[in-house]
Amino acid sequence: MIMAMLISASGLMAQKTCKDNAKCAEGNRMLLLVDVQYDFINGSLAVNGAPESMQALADYISAQPKGTYKQIVMTSDFHPYNHSSFKDNGGMWPVHCVQYSHGAAIFQPVLDAVHAHQADAVVLTKGDDVKVDEYSIMANKASAERLQQIIKDNNIQVIEVAGLCGDFCVGNTIKDLVKAGYGKNVCVLKKYIGNIDDGTVLNNIIKENKLCAKQ
Repeated sequence: MIMAMLISASGLMAQKTCKDNAKCAEGNRMLLLVDVQYDFINGSLAVNGAPESMQALADYISAQPKGTYKQIVMTSDFHPYNHSSFKDNGGMWPVHCVQYSHGAAIFQPVLDAVHAHQADAVVLTKGDDVKVDEYSIMANKASAERLQQIIKDNNIQVIEVAGLCGDFCVGNTIKDLVKAGYGKNVCVLKKYIGNIDDGTVLNNIIKENKLCAKQ
């Protein structure tokens, strides 16, 4: 769900070292964009600074040479109107990312940049069961299986992660990728991740799991 809401241009291979701690992997690259949706940018669950950071993300994608990414995957909160996570239904969040609403749509500048890149691109949804809140795309069985199949079929070695937001959906997605055995493949694009907090939660996830991270 959520509140859910780099970098010089590189070639076909990821950089060997990262600015923060771990070494980055090399090989086929996938860009995983977490919940870059209007409700987290300027809607009911807007993250501070999200319009600027997500526009910067769009600009970053546009600056990459075609072929940089073999695959781009966008995740999306996709809630029914009566989802259990909404305050009106006893949950903790305002109504957000309701199925087929403007708030659930992918931020247009990012969508345009993704399509212009001409990589294979898919959208995977989560939070579509009225009774279940899913911060991580890996928490949705169907989407998790699809994501892992994409990684396998494309021999993905580098999973660059960006989106909204670091202390909820991005952070939980990263933790679940680590649990699934992809820790050595994850590269966190910190500049293009919005946070509710000051970035402490995301930084701790990176440090505790010794992940590749780029400013």
